[in-house]
Amino acid sequence: MFSLRNILQPCSAAFLLAVLLLSARVGPCLAEENESTGPEVKKISIGGNRAIDKEELLQVMSTTKGKPFVQETFDRDIALIGKLYAYKGYFETVVDTSVSSREKDGKILIGITIEENMPALIDSVSHLGLDAIPDTLKNAYLSGSAIHADSVFTVDALIDERDRTIDFFREYGYAFMDEDSIRIQVDTTSANAGVLVNVRLPGLLRYGPLRAVVHDPLTSDDPSRLRTVRKDDIDIDIYGGQKMSPKLVTSLTAYRPGEITRQSLQRKTLRNFGATNVFSSVFIKKDSVSDGMLHTSLHLEPKPKHLLEPKIFADNRYGDLFLGASVKYENKNLFGAAENLTVKTDFGTQLGESDDLLDNLEEDQYSAYRSYELGITANLVKPDIERPGNLYTATAEYTRSRLPILLDNQKGMFRASYSAELTRQSRLNVDFFELEWVKKDSLDGFRQLFVTDLSKRLDIDPLDEAAVDNSLDSLLQTNINQTLRVQYSYSNRNVPERKFTYNWNGSFEAVGSLVYLIDEYLDTGGYEGFTDGDPQIFGTPYSQFLKLSGQFSFARDLDEQQQIAGRVFLGAMTPYGKADDTPDERRFYAGGPNSMRGWLFNTLGPGSNGSEAAAGLGADIKIEANLEYRLKFFKLFGYPSGVALFTDAGNIWDRSGPYGLTLESFYSDIAWDAGLGLRIGSPIGPFRFDFAWKLHDPSQAEPWRLSNWRPGDFTFNFGIGEAF
Repeated sequence: MFSLRNILQPCSAAFLLAVLLLSARVGPCLAEENESTGPEVKKISIGGNRAIDKEELLQVMSTTKGKPFVQETFDRDIALIGKLYAYKGYFETVVDTSVSSREKDGKILIGITIEENMPALIDSVSHLGLDAIPDTLKNAYLSGSAIHADSVFTVDALIDERDRTIDFFREYGYAFMDEDSIRIQVDTTSANAGVLVNVRLPGLLRYGPLRAVVHDPLTSDDPSRLRTVRKDDIDIDIYGGQKMSPKLVTSLTAYRPGEITRQSLQRKTLRNFGATNVFSSVFIKKDSVSDGMLHTSLHLEPKPKHLLEPKIFADNRYGDLFLGASVKYENKNLFGAAENLTVKTDFGTQLGESDDLLDNLEEDQYSAYRSYELGITANLVKPDIERPGNLYTATAEYTRSRLPILLDNQKGMFRASYSAELTRQSRLNVDFFELEWVKKDSLDGFRQLFVTDLSKRLDIDPLDEAAVDNSLDSLLQTNINQTLRVQYSYSNRNVPERKFTYNWNGSFEAVGSLVYLIDEYLDTGGYEGFTDGDPQIFGTPYSQFLKLSGQFSFARDLDEQQQIAGRVFLGAMTPYGKADDTPDERRFYAGGPNSMRGWLFNTLGPGSNGSEAAAGLGADIKIEANLEYRLKFFKLFGYPSGVALFTDAGNIWDRSGPYGLTLESFYSDIAWDAGLGLRIGSPIGPFRFDFAWKLHDPSQAEPWRLSNWRPGDFTFNFGIGEAF
């Protein structure tokens, strides 16, 4: 008979492996000395194992491939393997070994053969100490047991049962239930195991007086700068003269005096406060117990209220190096109820002149210039304290950019949103009001570029000056986009110790519905240059379109150094109502460091189009898939670094016309690339240097490029952070 309490001190099943690893690596000094002089281990072969995979067995062993062989250490490894099998219920396991040396170099070959035999089965499970609790609670506890008669005996299952027992009774008023409150004894033979679970319940408790302490974020708490308020049966101490709404504290605290103590309510309280992004530390302290009441205090350590964060960024979005900087100011508690205000400005410019897309123009037909982007954004987030985890957001933004297709763009936008936490893994965001103003101006040479490169893309006769003028007016006019957007996301990436993580997200946009009503029923006047069939309000055109997109991304850890990651993206949009087309600023694009890496930023498509300038107008349909193998095998400045092998496939298409999507064009117009990337770790994410080769280029007369492959004919993309 043995006791779980005596074998395993707290924590989890991983503790067993830690004990085995520690005992495997702690040996006498003599063994450590011998390890540096023994012959090197060339190969370790393991056979006969079915219940435990080879990697887990090798993880227990100190004897490893490429290191000196020490007999004493190897004997200890074999004993640990036997012990590991015993913990898995295989008491009759036999481990045979063979050790030989190669004649040519003396290196050691190790063979381990395992005869597992049959595992021990649990023939009985009994419990003591449950007579004092109600039958309903007792039945609920027993129905969720992690150990059952006729199941294979494992120490892992006993640990799970211990942890489940502690969590179960902490949820029903036994706040001081811990590892010392449960003792599991096992009577074993080679074939059977009888399990006795002895539970010693501490006293049943209810919450007593609750005190919340908001500490001074700048210095130690000063009693002379203490403000105390009482709200909703909670005493709140606020130090330092800081703004802190008592309503915020009481709304996010999930338990109250008089209720039975519940572990889930305390965890929910911690999650509620943590989700505000206002506090650096949140913890609940059990202060004292009297008359069956648990006195607790909630301690809140606010983050510094003001944060100023400068950053620099670099990539090659337009071909040459694009370098910029940003400054972000953040106020984490603007009015005292966890409102988060962020104001950010950024500016970036291309260091080289942007003439890569102007091959069809003579140098005297345009003025050389450098692309740049300027942005100013203000964002206010207000928690919905009646529904912790939900948020109201207001965003104002202004951007100006000069693009490589001889356009100067200005955008102004205001958005109001609500974000609801459906579960801990899923969220629904609704942008219930968004108004975007877009103005485009042409730079010197744009008309000529339109004639040579863009007219065919828009099915315009370049010799028809009237048609060209009308198209230019339409392309360059000021435009309004009024949007209702619904987004859903689901992710398991916040679940710890997941080897396979994934994320789903989908978005639906309806643009132009509200301004259409204004156009139809309020603004009934006429304006020069517009007919009744044109979408406009007060002389300014507006867009009308529907847009649907979805993305699935995943990452699978093969081990600590290797990972497989991938993504699939689908999107489509179409005009409706008075509109005949979609605005280019809201279309889909392909190419660049986070898309098809065999092409530069936004230079792929649509379909078999061969003009990179025309690709800069985007398209209404996008299909893209990416797959990447990541290997980290060295460190630089202390950060894991390595390489990535990747491949991308996809394109964008028009809804109709020469570059429209059909079954035939889908097959013929899919672009495909593959490449190699270098990953250099940093505090802000890996620096990515990707070299991609086109495998199938639909814009070429002979799209398959393998026969013409040259090592130097690659596309280079640079970025910071993983591509997906």
